[in-house]
Amino acid sequence: MAAPRQSLPTLRQLLAGVHMRLILFTVTLATASLLLSGMIVIRNYASRNLQLTAHTVAYTVEPAVVFGDRAAVLEAIVSVAAVGGIDRVEVREPGGPVLAAWNHPHGDLHSRFEDLANRLLWASPAFHPVVRGGRVLAEVRVYGNSEGVLRYALSGAIIALSCLGLTVIATRILARRLQRDVIEPLDHVAAIAHAVRTDRAFEKRIPSSGIAEIDRFGQDFNALLAELQGWHAGLTSENAELARRATHDSLTGLGNRALFEQALGEAICASVRSGVAFAVLYLDIDDFKAINDRHGHDSGDAALIAVAERLRSSIRQVDSAFRLGGDEFAVVLAPFHNRAHVEGVVARIHLAMERSFRLPSGLFARSTVSLGVAVYPDDGISPSDLLRRADAEMYQMKRHARYEGETGHGADA
Repeated sequence: MAAPRQSLPTLRQLLAGVHMRLILFTVTLATASLLLSGMIVIRNYASRNLQLTAHTVAYTVEPAVVFGDRAAVLEAIVSVAAVGGIDRVEVREPGGPVLAAWNHPHGDLHSRFEDLANRLLWASPAFHPVVRGGRVLAEVRVYGNSEGVLRYALSGAIIALSCLGLTVIATRILARRLQRDVIEPLDHVAAIAHAVRTDRAFEKRIPSSGIAEIDRFGQDFNALLAELQGWHAGLTSENAELARRATHDSLTGLGNRALFEQALGEAICASVRSGVAFAVLYLDIDDFKAINDRHGHDSGDAALIAVAERLRSSIRQVDSAFRLGGDEFAVVLAPFHNRAHVEGVVARIHLAMERSFRLPSGLFARSTVSLGVAVYPDDGISPSDLLRRADAEMYQMKRHARYEGETGHGADA
């Protein structure tokens, strides 16, 4: 008796089986690529965020470290570090004990697995020294937190499993349309995942395919892309804000000393290339301590803000104003061909300072300034030479004004 013939699979079954395996492989590869690239991008931005946070904390805690105020150090850490992606911030003496430390409150994902992820993603903390007068006073160490990355990975895994389930259903129902309606859309997904990984093209989206299941898959995939895009935008915004805080004075909004030194160096290089002179103005507020002593520190802050506003309104957009610390300010004037331009700016600044401003108490006051000018290259060719010349001229002006006040000369001015 002949052996019964085995039932051969139909062409539809073959296509369904082959395409199902191909689709599962494609979806898995695309999802894995997107998750991996997303986690790499997030980690890179988080690492940059940690470094900028360390820099900002070092700049913020410097006064408190100088005076040994541990409570102020902790308060400064909290004001800067209470953002996502940071697990712990330490300020410690070089090779010595911890001055202050802050730990981020852990969410529901905190576990040994999260601790392991922290060690894998951020094997070493971001580091930045607290330097004063060329001497390292303390060290800032910022440790990363992987809770956000784990949340992203978990949500991505859930969406990936949902997409895989939808794909299995779609391949069983639409075997005859696999090549036209499934493979090509999923190839598009792989292309988008590749574009996201290589070109950071987070704005790309999967178009509608005309099949409900595939469209739901595309919507979930687009939701994953949108979430990644939000992460990218958020981290970019946080990094930009941290970078701005690291280079700008928080009270007046002017550039700080670090940005001034950078701008002065760039101005010197530009002047060397072009052969056109530029100027540096160095100024401070007259009798600023008296304002603080008589009206309080809030009034002193009001005076600093008023001087900064008037200084900003007295210069051009191509010029730059900075607060160097305390009541000291500086301006880098753009290259000019006529010394009269510098004199005009100085006159506008003095005229602007004659306007009174309101104190927090409701009273009105005025803050005059003493101002010194140094022109490159006539008064110096290095930043220190220029600052020394401008500072000397400023104090000469201050002594002259004090002499006139003591002798009564210039009383009608």
